[in-house]
Amino acid sequence: MRPALARLAVAPFEAAIAALLVISGLAALAGYGLTDPVQALLPGWEATVLAVMSVASGLGMGAGIAAGRRGTEAAGLLFLLAVITSRFLLTGHVLGYGPRFVVTGVFDAAVAWAALARLGTLARGQVIVRVSGERM
Repeated sequence: MRPALARLAVAPFEAAIAALLVISGLAALAGYGLTDPVQALLPGWEATVLAVMSVASGLGMGAGIAAGRRGTEAAGLLFLLAVITSRFLLTGHVLGYGPRFVVTGVFDAAVAWAALARLGTLARGQVIVRVSGERM
């Protein structure tokens, strides 16, 4: 358990996004909390698919980071890209790609860019190393 927590601590933002995806997906499935405007406008089956994909994405990312399994993390990131791209397109379609879309569009684009950057890191086999002390 301790090695898994140590790996999660090296990538705290990724771990936080993974947890947020799981929690928000489960809340949407349970109908708990604030209603997501995109999900409120979608047919029920589509909203359910996005919520399930959010949970799968968060679980994949979190488990992949914790276990040091880049394939599992990559699968979660690919699910995240599917969810965020779908939300980007659906929000733009509903609100129009104008001033009301800017904040959501920029946020979604930033998350997609970060997921692609992380996927590139995983594909190259690069790892994050924590160095303690003054020397390397």
